[in-house]
Amino acid sequence: MAGIPPDELPSVARTAWLSLRDELRHILGDDLVAIWAHGGTASVSDLPHAADLDTYVIVSREPTEEAARRILDAHDAIAGDHDVEWDAWYVLAGDARRQDPPRHAFREGRRDTSWAIHRAQWLAGRYAPIHGPAPNEIVPAPTWAELEGELNRELEHIERHVAERDTDPYEATYAILNGSRILHALETRSVVISKRAAGTWSLEQLPARWHAAVNAALRAYDGRASTNDVALLAAEMAPFVAYVRDRLPPLEDRPAEGPRWSGF
Repeated sequence: MAGIPPDELPSVARTAWLSLRDELRHILGDDLVAIWAHGGTASVSDLPHAADLDTYVIVSREPTEEAARRILDAHDAIAGDHDVEWDAWYVLAGDARRQDPPRHAFREGRRDTSWAIHRAQWLAGRYAPIHGPAPNEIVPAPTWAELEGELNRELEHIERHVAERDTDPYEATYAILNGSRILHALETRSVVISKRAAGTWSLEQLPARWHAAVNAALRAYDGRASTNDVALLAAEMAPFVAYVRDRLPPLEDRPAEGPRWSGF
């Protein structure tokens, strides 16, 4: 699919992404293959708070140390100018053509553990083309087995925060909305839904037992959480995550003392 026209992106995000494109053209030249904007920021009409810009950059070869330094400097400068935060991945074009999770092009030890989910979303049109060819010209379609494995890893990531008693409002909000997204995927076999839309789906499909927590998470996601919302999210995080786990059995036997943490 063609994706989201850049003109329909929130103005601050669009300006930041186009600034990054111009900087990367200057730094990488012909080694810059493609830039895709994705995530929740690419699908909303305004930004209630500082934007987290999910960005995928495909390059033809590994940047030099000097080029990598200049790229990170460009991230910092644009973030400061536009009050945004970058969540940017750089991947070699050869790796992007494979199903195996790709390594980061210049950050040692990092690998994209949501690779199948990203591909599913891009191939369904949930991206904005900033530069170069569309995802369907580069990345392969994911299988359900790949997606199910990544959903398990995402849930393990949430379970780790529960086990460590991390009830920070951000983590609790993520747990409930991403847990909702996992439940939606199990019901529909589609991962093509935003956290906000997954929360709305939960209000329509899940028992009323969970509605107050989901509504609190949606308000927190939009930066409107009350003191009562924060307390409710902290109390409901662990029960909701357990509810999701009951519906997504782990793919492997795990130690009795707790989840097997993934490589997040």
